[in-house]
Amino acid sequence: MRLQDKVAIVTGAASGIGRSTAFLFAREGAQLVLNDIDAQGLEALMLQIAREGARTVAGNVADEGIARRLAQESISAFGRVDILVNNAGVHFVKDITEMTVEEWDRLMDINLKSMFLCCKHVIPHMLKQNKGAIVNLASISSFVGQEMNGASTFAYNVTKAGALQLTKSLATRYASDGIRVNCVCPGNVETNILKRATPAEVAEVWRQASRSEPIGRNAQPAEIADAILFLASDESSFVTGSPLIVDGGYLAR
Repeated sequence: MRLQDKVAIVTGAASGIGRSTAFLFAREGAQLVLNDIDAQGLEALMLQIAREGARTVAGNVADEGIARRLAQESISAFGRVDILVNNAGVHFVKDITEMTVEEWDRLMDINLKSMFLCCKHVIPHMLKQNKGAIVNLASISSFVGQEMNGASTFAYNVTKAGALQLTKSLATRYASDGIRVNCVCPGNVETNILKRATPAEVAEVWRQASRSEPIGRNAQPAEIADAILFLASDESSFVTGSPLIVDGGYLAR
């Protein structure tokens, strides 16, 4: 029960890493405020978690009203907010010469603006408590250039580099206030991010991806959730401003 009596907000909780994190946090004793743009997915998650008192706020956290509501819901329901997990995000593959301004703006909103807004509205409550832990989802893409199927992931990589720098900047700013800010940097994780692909195409993508990991396989969402739990819990009480790389050795090559 490493999160007993703690209140945690998790964005993008209806699937993938966010879903595994919500389940893990519930098992570890946390009171939960869960967010996703997928309202039906959130409802299904709540039924499966069956965590008494858990709350949901459906909507896009790139909307300041939704981000504000998340913080307010935590305070009104539980009187505090101890943990924020900024997990909501999408992948994107397209060369810079082909990407539209609208696509750029949407990606920056979902992957980076959402983190800014959630931090903006949660940190004031953590300051009053003189304690809190924020975990941002960055990536191995925070560190390297990448391509997929002959096109660049440059824009996605920019958002993840931003997540890393947001982590470091907030960590140094609020360390003396008892707020720790860290990020998890996963490698390839087998989630449902390839929503438009056929099952055969998905299997081939993951098979090819596993070749880039020295460990010889891709991660499962639960393995990333374990890393998030460490950074959210008091077990990492002297860790702040750090990227925790969980990539099967990808960046060690």
